[in-house]
Amino acid sequence: MEFNKSKNKNLNLLENPYLVKYSKRVKQAIEYAIERNLLEDYNISPSIITHYFNKKQTLPIWIIEATCNINLKDIKIPAQYQYLWFCLHNTILIRKQSSGRLFKTKVNFSPCYIRSDKGIIKLLKQAQKIMNLPMYKFIRLYGIKKTDNKKTISILALLKICQILKIKIWNLIKSYELFGKTSRIGKIVITDNDPNADLLVLLVWLRTEGHIELSSTHIEINQKDNLNSLKEIEKLFIKLFRLKSSKSTFPVGKRGEDRLIISSSPLKQLLCLKYDFPLGYKSCSLKPLNLENLSEDDYKKITAAFIQTEGCLSRHNTRNKKKLLPRFEFIVKDKNLANDCYEVLKKLGFAPKLSNNQNLFKVALYNSNEVIRLVHQTKKYVFDKKKINYLRKICTNGIGL
Repeated sequence: MEFNKSKNKNLNLLENPYLVKYSKRVKQAIEYAIERNLLEDYNISPSIITHYFNKKQTLPIWIIEATCNINLKDIKIPAQYQYLWFCLHNTILIRKQSSGRLFKTKVNFSPCYIRSDKGIIKLLKQAQKIMNLPMYKFIRLYGIKKTDNKKTISILALLKICQILKIKIWNLIKSYELFGKTSRIGKIVITDNDPNADLLVLLVWLRTEGHIELSSTHIEINQKDNLNSLKEIEKLFIKLFRLKSSKSTFPVGKRGEDRLIISSSPLKQLLCLKYDFPLGYKSCSLKPLNLENLSEDDYKKITAAFIQTEGCLSRHNTRNKKKLLPRFEFIVKDKNLANDCYEVLKKLGFAPKLSNNQNLFKVALYNSNEVIRLVHQTKKYVFDKKKINYLRKICTNGIGL
């Protein structure tokens, strides 16, 4: 069945392939949003929703994203119906591969917690007063039946409190520890909001070579014959988030690739909620990175991440075939990811070419002098220099590499 996709509502998951099976929580979220003009605002046919309510068909995930966007505008709606992945918790998602194979996965996104203090409790009472509700009714706005323990408070409760008080949640809980059902496994510390080159390097690796699993607490990054890079990435995770007891491992995959697997529900939740990283299949669902107000060295460090992931340092023949000259290409399925690479290269004074062919986006440098300058500017930030050494070896007399 065809869906009328809105082109003007800033939906990140408009092209995402996941289909959503029926769940009571999703049904309730849609009912709230229909009362607030979901169908009209996003050009959704009522019959599609009726079929979903009758459990006769699935819905594309962008409709649930639109639903949560609508619900987020109303402070009276409980928080679990306002945020996509909380709304999809315990719901089965389906993705069909081009081969016809179906993947069915249940989403796991139960709330994490911080430790309460006098300041947090004071804000909780202020929000309750604004809503003019007794506590047993107020706590239903963040999806629980019993009052939070006085020692801890869930991230869902904080999202609702901040929405009511018009406070930015990540400013409020900066430097707080975030933990899951236990306070030991995978515990992290909330970092600040300023642009940070190390953080952006980590996000580039995740967006290109990594993913966050739908059904578990795993964050995974894969590389072929590049274990040194994965070990450096693990150090960045520990440094940036003060990751505790991550139980990270480096198993070898079915295709011989090295895999960095970090098990941390708090890290999964932070990457998703604060940095807009989608769970599961991510292509065509990524937001642009904030690449402003960084130093030249920061841009070099970020460019090195693009080179080491989906970037390709290779060579091509001159017209007379007497020389082998270096070139650089970065090819991905996600437009925003390609644009990020393009913008970073421009920040460093390069003149990259950006093209799109059959839904593959390519950023390229074909001028050999520019490629040589690119290598020299970024090589100190490359975790594993195999690509650079290979390029130096195969190009004519090293060509200044």
